[in-house]
Amino acid sequence: MRWFHEAVDRLHVALLHRLVPPVFRHGIDSPGLHEHLQGIQFTLPILTAARHYTVVAHTLVGDIGAGFQVRWGARPDLPVLVYHHGIAEMPYDKSFRGIFRGPLTTAAHLVAVRAPFHRTWLDLLPGLATLGHFLVMCAVAVQLGDAVRLALLARGARGSLVLGTSLGGFLALVHHLVLGTADGYVPLLAGPDLAHVLLSTHYRHFLAPQALAHAATIRALLDFRQDFKASDTRRVLPLLARYDLDMLYTHHAACYAASGVPLRTIERGHITGSLAFAALRTHVLTCLQALLHTTG
Repeated sequence: MRWFHEAVDRLHVALLHRLVPPVFRHGIDSPGLHEHLQGIQFTLPILTAARHYTVVAHTLVGDIGAGFQVRWGARPDLPVLVYHHGIAEMPYDKSFRGIFRGPLTTAAHLVAVRAPFHRTWLDLLPGLATLGHFLVMCAVAVQLGDAVRLALLARGARGSLVLGTSLGGFLALVHHLVLGTADGYVPLLAGPDLAHVLLSTHYRHFLAPQALAHAATIRALLDFRQDFKASDTRRVLPLLARYDLDMLYTHHAACYAASGVPLRTIERGHITGSLAFAALRTHVLTCLQALLHTTG
């Protein structure tokens, strides 16, 4: 069935290519992700029984809206799971609702972060117009997820996992590399080299010509392989799809192998893998059980 999984990835990209203007068409000049992370300021809303919250973040490119939702666990001392969605995922919590069913709904406090530019499809276009806006999107999501995580820990939660699918998995790895304060990291269908996705897969055709002409800049800002290799990877628990044409399996599996990170593999593509909610849920449950064993 390899042909089927790869065909779905190709079809998905072909449809997106008709809808999305050239990516980074207005420029790639930008500070690095670390600088964007340090330049973010926002006030976290007081957490109540409400599920959905919005935030306005002050960033290096101006004020930008984001949001999150919280599904409270049955007891204050349950662990926290912070989930980051994929790029262009509309609604933003589609995969969150698919994965976090059954036992996961009662085993933890569940947080879904809405990255900037993900309220509607039209909102997404400015987020892809410049590399700076894209990096701010990533930075705000990481900082917002961490702020909610810390707020729940302050209320008595014990232990935390940061996870995500596709771009969200990359953001989980960014949290690992920059903050490193969660007990575990679960990147699903993702690795530490986002530059490879943009420059060496079919997503290359999405980039504006002026962005392609400065591939070295994109690599410098979005390839975190060396940082990952230099980090303590014992708490990283990834899952990849063997027939993935977006996050190419051979490339990202090699990134994990270079650091001795055990890898869970499913026989899917990127899109069919992101919709394999039962398999993703099983992996997350395994990671959660490992967390409970170490914190219990």
